[in-house]
Amino acid sequence: MSGTTRRAGLMVLCVTVTLGTVGCFRHTVDVGGGARHAPVVYDRWEHFWVAGLIGHVQVDVERLCPSGQATIEARQSFLNGLVAGLTSGIYAPTTVRVRCRDGRRAALELSAEDVRQVVGDESFRALVAAEMPERFADLEAAQAP
Repeated sequence: MSGTTRRAGLMVLCVTVTLGTVGCFRHTVDVGGGARHAPVVYDRWEHFWVAGLIGHVQVDVERLCPSGQATIEARQSFLNGLVAGLTSGIYAPTTVRVRCRDGRRAALELSAEDVRQVVGDESFRALVAAEMPERFADLEAAQAP
C-alpha cells in the first residue's frame, strides 16, 4: 500500500469517526403554562466536558421570565455535535434556549352586539346568578333598553 493510499484511508477513517460521533438531541421543559411560541430571551452555548458528563447549567427563570411562564430547551444541534466530534467528546457544547411569555393577556375586543349576545345568553345569566348573585342586578340593568 502506498503512502498516498494510506493517507487517504486514514482521512476517510477520521471523517467517518467524526461524523459517526455527531448526534443531535433535544430536551424541552415547560415552566408554568409554558411558552413554546413566545420570543426567545436566552440563547447560548453552554459548556460541557467529557461527552457531557462534566458541566452544569443553571438558568434563572424567575429573573428571565417574571410571568413564571417559560419553555426551556436544551439541545445539541448539528454544529454542537460536530464540535463535540472534532474534539472526540472532550468538549461537548449544548445550546440552551429560553422562551418567555410576558404575562399580559391578549386584548379582547367585543362590539356592542357581541356584548348583547353574551349578556342575553341563558347559560351566561345562570352562571352569573349562581356564581356572583350580587352582580346579577347589574346584568339585568345592562340588558334593559
